[in-house]
Formats: sequence, structure tokens, C-alpha cells
Amino acid sequence: MNAQIEQLLGSYEEGHISRRELLALLTTLFVSFSAASAEKPAIGAVKQLNHVTIFVQDVSKSAAFYRELFAMPLLTPQPPGVNLNAGTGFLGIYPAQGRRTGIDHFCFGLENFDPDVVLNKLTARGLNARIRLRGDTKELMLTDPDNVRVQLQDVTYNGGVGPLGNRHP
Repeated sequence: MNAQIEQLLGSYEEGHISRRELLALLTTLFVSFSAASAEKPAIGAVKQLNHVTIFVQDVSKSAAFYRELFAMPLLTPQPPGVNLNAGTGFLGIYPAQGRRTGIDHFCFGLENFDPDVVLNKLTARGLNARIRLRGDTKELMLTDPDNVRVQLQDVTYNGGVGPLGNRHP
């Protein structure tokens, strides 16, 4: 949008359009920009980066690193890994177990998340997504165009698994 504004100002300064035309075109530009940004998202608006999960060689060593450097306390043990509290989200640390170390996936938190409804919307758009169960919690996974794994969850998800599924903070 900045480039369009610069182009309009240049046209005005060069005398190609009048001040009145400039104001009308700027108004049209801002109205169309506001309308485009107000469109309802296909799936839902992301409210948080819920968590990032990494694969490491030594869970204890990596967890100690993050706890000591960043004061990230244990949120939930999830053998064979752990989840560390990271403010409004968390960091999942799990053993690589023959996989490459590094980021495995990230998770967006959405309000009023219904995995079955979202799965149907994604499938209707021609995207491959799947739901897997972790205890009683449904985890929706998909990949972006560059094959980066993305998880979608409700904003209340904190990685805890037990008889009640999600544990709320």
C-alpha cells in the first residue's frame, strides 16, 4: 500500500492529478484496504502462537538449558519429553529418536476451535489435514506450501494430557 500512496503523491506533485483527485483516490485506497483486512478468515483468526515443538538429542540437557537461561519452568511432563512454560505458550522438547534435530512443528491457538469443523473447511479447500488423538485431545495437523508442519488448537491448549484431555492454566 505504501508504494501505491507514493505513486499517487508523485502523480499529484507532477501535476497529473488534481488535489481533489488525489484525495478521492486515497480515500478509495484506504476503504478498499480496510475492507480487505476486515474479511473473515477461512479458518479463524490466530490469537496466539501456542507452542513450538523441537526434537533434541538429550531432553534433560535441553530442558536445563532453557530453564536456566530463560527461567522457563516445567509446565507438563509428557514422556518421553517435557513442555516448558513460555508465558502464554509453551516449548515442547522431545527426543529426536532417529529424526533430525530442530523444530518439528508450531501451533496456532484459535478461539472456540472445533477440530472437526476446521478439518472439513481445510478439506473443502483441497488441503490435506488430519486429526490425531492424544488422550482425549484432538490435535489437528496440516502442512503449509513449503511442507512446514502446522498444528491448530484451541487457545486453552497447554500440552497437558490426562484423563480430562486439555489441562487449563
